[in-house]
Amino acid sequence: MLANKILHVILTLFSFIVVPVQAVTTFILGILVSLTFGLLLLPLSFVWVIFFFGPLLGLSYIYERLPIFRPLISLVGVPLAVVGDIYVALIPSMGEMDSRWSKMLYCQTFPYTHEFHRVYTKKQKVSQNLSIIFQRLDPVLKNFAINFDQKEFAAKEESQL
Repeated sequence: MLANKILHVILTLFSFIVVPVQAVTTFILGILVSLTFGLLLLPLSFVWVIFFFGPLLGLSYIYERLPIFRPLISLVGVPLAVVGDIYVALIPSMGEMDSRWSKMLYCQTFPYTHEFHRVYTKKQKVSQNLSIIFQRLDPVLKNFAINFDQKEFAAKEESQL
């Protein structure tokens, strides 16, 4: 949890720099994406997957499985998550705000990215280990200003099963 708190402090500090720059970069890159008929989004997405998404998922998986390496993983993963979050903020979304928010959540839930991914992609039933999952993810998601009712969410998921 300490790594996640440190991550949010760093992201908050960087937000004073990133938010003004974000307006300029998304405008300029948005024009370039429109001129290339969306083809510019392919290399931008590849950069996200190869340099940020994959490593964050892998580090988070190791963080869960090998507690002895948690300090080392935090030293590598927190800066990676910060740079990934900034990268997502600076590239244009081109109307795909759900994709943008999910990418930001993947970065901002580090070191619980792997758990978030399993729940987000429904590879893990929410009803399994519900208290453990929400105990870890709820404070993280509240920091991201997403508040949800755990009981309502669990009931909805169980009704879909």
